[in-house]
Amino acid sequence: MAEPRKHQVSLRGASAREITRDALLEKVSQERELRNFTRRAAAAALFIQRVWRRYNLTKKVAEQFQEEWETLVNHHADLLTRTWISSCLLRPFLFFTTHLSTRHHKIRTKDIECMRSCFQILLESINTTDSKKNFCSLATGTLEERRIWLYQAQKLISLCSFILAKCDDSNPWGQDFVVLTSLAMRLAVVLTDMKGWKSIGDDNLSDANIAVKDLVQFMGSRKSGLYICVKRYIYNLDIHFSSQNSVVQTDDIFLITASAITLALRPFHMANSDANYPGSMDLHCAAVQYFLFVLTIPWLAQRLPVVLLPALKHESVLSPCLRALVILKEKILMEMSEMDESKIPCPKVMSQPGWALANVICLATGE
Repeated sequence: MAEPRKHQVSLRGASAREITRDALLEKVSQERELRNFTRRAAAAALFIQRVWRRYNLTKKVAEQFQEEWETLVNHHADLLTRTWISSCLLRPFLFFTTHLSTRHHKIRTKDIECMRSCFQILLESINTTDSKKNFCSLATGTLEERRIWLYQAQKLISLCSFILAKCDDSNPWGQDFVVLTSLAMRLAVVLTDMKGWKSIGDDNLSDANIAVKDLVQFMGSRKSGLYICVKRYIYNLDIHFSSQNSVVQTDDIFLITASAITLALRPFHMANSDANYPGSMDLHCAAVQYFLFVLTIPWLAQRLPVVLLPALKHESVLSPCLRALVILKEKILMEMSEMDESKIPCPKVMSQPGWALANVICLATGE
């Protein structure tokens, strides 16, 4: 007689279905992916919140610094020393302009007045013969003072370049912004020209030369942003420069344009001027930047006043650019192809290498 069959009790429940091994593995994999996605989403949310809190807090601190700075500047008459300018004027100024203007690629109406006040104070300081009140005398001071001066001067060069790029007919501030840009260009020119430092004597001439060279070396690098800002400014100039309506506006625009060209050519002039700077200077980076961003401007010669063209035609400017092109042809052409056309519009009638070639021929032949 057969033994009675034992009843099997399933602990899965009455509604549970049999599941295959492959289906079970797929289900486990999906659950794992869901957990990973949830974990990444939570981490991303925390990161976004952290970035936003930092941005919001930094903005509030920058706005507070700006308000305190405005109050301080209104009572600066008895405080104008080089140390005060460096620590009390420039440190907060560079902080709030960086976090409220340059990083967001915009300038507010309130910022224009602050920048103008700061530039005027700096120009007055550099123009004085008293070394204790001259900001540029820090460039020949102690090692720490030289380091601080170079850092702040580099920031000022980048800020002045940023202002230059914003100077066009589309900005809503009109003549006020033209005046600001004119001040910015004057400041950038005098910072990179030791002859404008009224407090420099024979005893610290060598130190001043080194400081200017380091600043101009930075100016010729891509990090400064000078050459791309010069390109944006010149590109927005009318091809017929002499058709400006207002005499005052024409003078201001001419001053800005001449200063922009002076800054763009400063590394070339310094490298070829034994009187102003004894010693060699690396022109490689500046020549590449000049070729990429200035010589590729469509109708470059037609956008500039005729009186400025001889400086661009000079052998000391074109020769280093052509040498850089011969040595780094592939790299330069690749960078040209990768340049963001959306930020700097360019007529489609010719490629950027074509414009560079046309401008070189135009400048070299004078046609």
